[in-house]
Amino acid sequence: MIAHRRSLILIAALTVGIAAGAAWPPPPLPKVKADTTSWSLPTTKDLLRHSPQDMAAVTNGMRWKGSQSAGAGERGAWRLTGIVDKGGVIAILIVTPSKPDDVKRIAIGEALPDGSVLQSVRGDLATTKHDSCLMTYQPYLPEAVEKSAGCEAPEAPVQGTIQ
Repeated sequence: MIAHRRSLILIAALTVGIAAGAAWPPPPLPKVKADTTSWSLPTTKDLLRHSPQDMAAVTNGMRWKGSQSAGAGERGAWRLTGIVDKGGVIAILIVTPSKPDDVKRIAIGEALPDGSVLQSVRGDLATTKHDSCLMTYQPYLPEAVEKSAGCEAPEAPVQGTIQ
């Protein structure tokens, strides 16, 4: 009986404690200080601490920038960097080795720097045609993902890197 009474007292105390805790108001939210500065771009002084060589070393390692060295047999005429669909007009974005920061927009049917013509774009694949050779590329991949039977030895080296 004593054990039963103790358990009833314990349950009642827990119930009262939970009810009191739930009814207790939370503390007010802290006030925002008026002199708190908002986010802004880094100042020129902060950017000057990075030397151009450091920035070049960092950006050379980025996948989307591509390797800065081209080995033997690598194509240097253009590199596929993206596919866009604006107003129902599908096009690809390319860069050339002479101007790696100048992105060019090539619509279907237009000529590419290596002489091939953009044949079609579907999903993330772009197909080019040069004579009887059809080659399909994906953005940032160093080589064509598909080649037709008419592609014996490409005139341009492998697509992908910029010198």
